[in-house]
Amino acid sequence: QGNIHSGEVPGKEALQMLVRELLTGATTDWTDELVLLVNPIYNADGNERVALGNRPRQHGPLGGMGQRPNAQGFDLNRDHMKLDSPEARSFVSMLNRYDPEVGVDLHTTNGTRHAYHLTYSPPLHPGAPAAVVDLLRGTAFPEITSAIRENDGWEFYYYGNASQRNGELAWATFDHRPRFNNNYVGLRNRVAILSEAYAYLTYEDRVRATYRFVEEILNWAQDDADAIRAAVDAADASIVGETLPTRAVPEPSDTMVTILMGEVAQERHPWTGATILRRVDTVEPTRMREYGTFMASDTEVVPATYYVPPDAAVILDRLLAHGVAMRELTGPESVQGEVFGNDAVDVAANPFQGHNEVTLSGAWATETLTLPAGTR
Repeated sequence: QGNIHSGEVPGKEALQMLVRELLTGATTDWTDELVLLVNPIYNADGNERVALGNRPRQHGPLGGMGQRPNAQGFDLNRDHMKLDSPEARSFVSMLNRYDPEVGVDLHTTNGTRHAYHLTYSPPLHPGAPAAVVDLLRGTAFPEITSAIRENDGWEFYYYGNASQRNGELAWATFDHRPRFNNNYVGLRNRVAILSEAYAYLTYEDRVRATYRFVEEILNWAQDDADAIRAAVDAADASIVGETLPTRAVPEPSDTMVTILMGEVAQERHPWTGATILRRVDTVEPTRMREYGTFMASDTEVVPATYYVPPDAAVILDRLLAHGVAMRELTGPESVQGEVFGNDAVDVAANPFQGHNEVTLSGAWATETLTLPAGTR
């Protein structure tokens, strides 16, 4: 899918090119082995709100581009858990009904001036299944990066931004939480890939880089379809009784890594006169600490069953929308279970997309529970 952020346009264009070339026979017929679901424009609202001032330093399209949020003002790449938007509801409905094994979400960077044509990411939550993450980090990304380097002469790498952290230069990825597309899809036990074309490439080159990335993903998926299915099957095995992370913190690399930093030239937008930035062909290998993964800071044992009371309407609505399987008690039932007791409730002072985030701290206590009819 492309255009979840409608100022980040190369995915929209690359996917339309892909479909055109599939239909005309101009490219590999991946559909011999794969079923493709293609959505060039996820954020239709934002796509139509074109303005010259959107993403002003990005190098094109010069005629303007769409806006980041949808018409509700929501960043749709922060809505995969709370499901406040019709776009997110539609997306999870598709996942529930069709259950694709691989998902690709196409973006554009907005920050660090590096030398990569494109950066990528697997699911980042440490609770994502190892079989899926290992397949991406151990096979898919190395093969794709090598193919791009050999055929196009471009460098791709894991997504990050350069900043000072703990007194040293660091290359740090983004948030691990499942409000983001690739983390959400990963926690559904599916192969999830984030793509970030470099903002200061020309518009044409961003589209080209994104197209080539999708092309090589499809080549890999076609060649390694059995490995993908095996990873998904392994991820779907029962995890009852296992210990999984409930909270996480960034994990620094053991050693310094070499990141290819770059430079940009300033140009003047021909219509607005504003400064836009264009990548120049300069590569500065720079040693820094990498924060590309996350580690658990809190864990819990996975229970066999959760019980949700019938008056928890909002919770039930979200769980059902996410496709969580449930059964409803037709009469009262007594069970031996655990109840979470809150020791502290921390409510964020400022709202985020219409909600004030709540953090609960406490512990589970064993109780005999009398569950009313309608409990799920």
